[in-house]
Parts: sequence; C-alpha cells; structure tokens
Amino acid sequence: MRSKLSLSVAALCLCLSVISSTTFATTAAKASDWPQWRGPERSGVSNETGLLKQWPKEGPKLLWQVNDIGDGYSTPVVVGSRIYLMSNRGMNNEFVQALSTQDGKPVWTTRVGNVGNPDQNPNYPKARSTPTVDGNFIYALGSDGDLVCLETRSGKIRWQKNIRKEFGGQPGEWAYAESPLVDGDMVVATFVEDGSVRRTNGRFVWKLQNGRDQLAGTFVSTAANSSGRSALTKQE
Repeated sequence: MRSKLSLSVAALCLCLSVISSTTFATTAAKASDWPQWRGPERSGVSNETGLLKQWPKEGPKLLWQVNDIGDGYSTPVVVGSRIYLMSNRGMNNEFVQALSTQDGKPVWTTRVGNVGNPDQNPNYPKARSTPTVDGNFIYALGSDGDLVCLETRSGKIRWQKNIRKEFGGQPGEWAYAESPLVDGDMVVATFVEDGSVRRTNGRFVWKLQNGRDQLAGTFVSTAANSSGRSALTKQE
C-alpha cells in the first residue's frame, strides 16, 4: 500500500509541474522534461524557471489524481505530454505504462516480464527501475532482468533481452533495480560485469574487464565528457 501511494503522489506532483510550466510560455516545454532518473543530467537539478517561490496557504490546486497505477518503487519520468513509469500487479506482471499529463488517463501499458527475486529477504519484491526516454524510444529494466526498448508513441516492444538468461547476469539482493543509461548509441547497465548493448537493436557491445563478477543492484551509471571522451561512473 505504501509503495502504491508513493507512485500516485509522485506522478501527480510531476504532472502539476509540467502543466503549470506551459502557462508561462510554450518554449518552456523542453525545460520541463524529466526524461530519466534524477532528470536530464542525472544530477537531481531542474532547469525549470518561473516557479513559485512560496506556495499559497491553501496549497497548490489539485488538477487531477490517479490512485490505481500499480505497485512498485519506480519514479516517473515526464517528456512532453506523457508520464512514463514502471509498475507491477502481482508477481507475474511487471509493466511500463504511459499516462497523459493532462488528466492522468492511461495511454498504453506494456508487460515486460515477471517481478524478480520474489523470495528476497527483507521481502519487498516489486518493480524498481526508472525508465529512460531517448527521443522516440523508452528503455526500461525489469526487476527480473528484462531489458526492453519500446516506442514512446505506442508502447510497442522494438527489442527485448533478458540479462540473466542471455548474458549470465546475477541479480542482487533487490533483484534488478538499476535505471538504464543511454550514452550515444549505447544502453549501459550491469550484466555480469558492467556492459552495454546497442540501443537500436539490443546487441551486446562491450563489458568491463575487471576480473570479477558483479551482482546487479541499485547501482546507477552516469556519463561525463572530458577531452572528447565519454567516461562512465557508477554509484549506489
């Protein structure tokens, strides 16, 4: 119950931000996009402008509210007129869904797999990863290791790989909880060691040769450019 409420409130708050920003100027639409975990640069910093410095006494006006969006710990992302997030209903249906920022109504829902590590201890098996939107596509990692690329318009799956079955991945205590990073033509995630697949077709590109296997978990990759080179860092 607690995780369902968290998802509902988060989706509502982000929706309010997007809708209110359009009243200032249509050019602000891009500034309001929040396409991946912790925002455009994965820094937790918003470039939004024109926000209130103080809320009114009665609080912000409630425009809409959605309560039945499934279970899980995923955070929503917002691009244009859509909200995207991962949820689950039971242990056999983990899915990505798109909602309208105008009224919260569902646009599409696509199942990606089962909930991973259902017997984890402490016992909190749920959807965990935050989807990443890049142009016309959205990349998501299910808690059972299902890495998928979907069309943002329709939710149609373009390609799908299971990290456990196809790359020998080893889920951690919380199963797969990592939010995919798109860096150029690659999607970066933890397979057995750090690695990436081609974002257009899911084909394996490289892995980090560190001499040891690495359990997947709540690691998050970030990219930084220096002297024309892209450097990846991971944090937990």
